[in-house]
Amino acid sequence: MSRIDLSILKSAPHLTVNAELVIEPLAPLSMVSELPGSFYKSMKSPSKKMVCGLIENVLGWHIDWKDRKVIQDEVKKMRQKQKCKFTTFAYGSTYIPLLMDYFNVTGDIRINFSEICFIDDLWSRSYRRADSNKHINGCRYMDISMVQKWEKIKNAVDKDEKRTSKEKNVLLDKLFTRYIGKFPKYYSTPTIREYIDLRGRYVIPLLMDVKLFDSLNNEINMNNIGYLGNSEGWINLKIKKL
Repeated sequence: MSRIDLSILKSAPHLTVNAELVIEPLAPLSMVSELPGSFYKSMKSPSKKMVCGLIENVLGWHIDWKDRKVIQDEVKKMRQKQKCKFTTFAYGSTYIPLLMDYFNVTGDIRINFSEICFIDDLWSRSYRRADSNKHINGCRYMDISMVQKWEKIKNAVDKDEKRTSKEKNVLLDKLFTRYIGKFPKYYSTPTIREYIDLRGRYVIPLLMDVKLFDSLNNEINMNNIGYLGNSEGWINLKIKKL
C-alpha cells in the first residue's frame, strides 16, 4: 500500500494558481445533494464539496471517517497557530473534506454537451435501524443458527392480534439484542436514484494552491480516471493552468 502524502495540510492555503478542470463522464452520473430525502435527485453539475471529494480520490486520500476527524482536529490547531480561518465543511453528509480551503470555484461551471438524458433507477441503499421490528424484517439473511429461533418467535409475533405491525415485541427485541452479531449490520432498502447521462464535459474554473495544483496535475498525468457523485460515476479528467 502506497503512503498518503498529507504534507500540504501543514501549510496554510495560498490560492495563487488559475486553473481549469475538465470532467468528461464515462458513465451516467448521480450527484446527490447533502440531504437527499426519499428520492435521490441528481444535481445538474457538481458542487464544490463533490469536486473536493473527486480531487482527494485522485490523490489517493482514501481515509476513514474516524481518521479524517483526527486529522481535521490537528489541522484546526495548526490553523489557530497560523492565525488562519478554519471551516470544517462537514455539514450534511458523513464525508469530511480536507482540501476545501486549498481551492475555490471562481465562476460558473460550463456544461458543453451534445446530448443529455435523465434516468431514474432503483438503487439498493444500505440502512441500519436500532429497533428489531424494522431491522430484522429488512434483513434478507441471518446466521443459520438463528433460523429456528427466529421462526418460533416470528410465528408468535404474527399470531399476536392485539399488537399492530408498527409496535415492538418484547421477545423479538430480546432476540435481536442478545444475538445482534448474528444479523447483518445493514439491510437494503430500494430507493429511486436519478442519473444524468451526459455526452459532453464539465469545465470548472478554479483558483488553487500551487502545491495542490502540482500534486493533482502529476496524478492526472499518470492516471486521469476518477469517479464523481458515487462509485459508479466514472470520469476522465484534464487540468491545465490558465
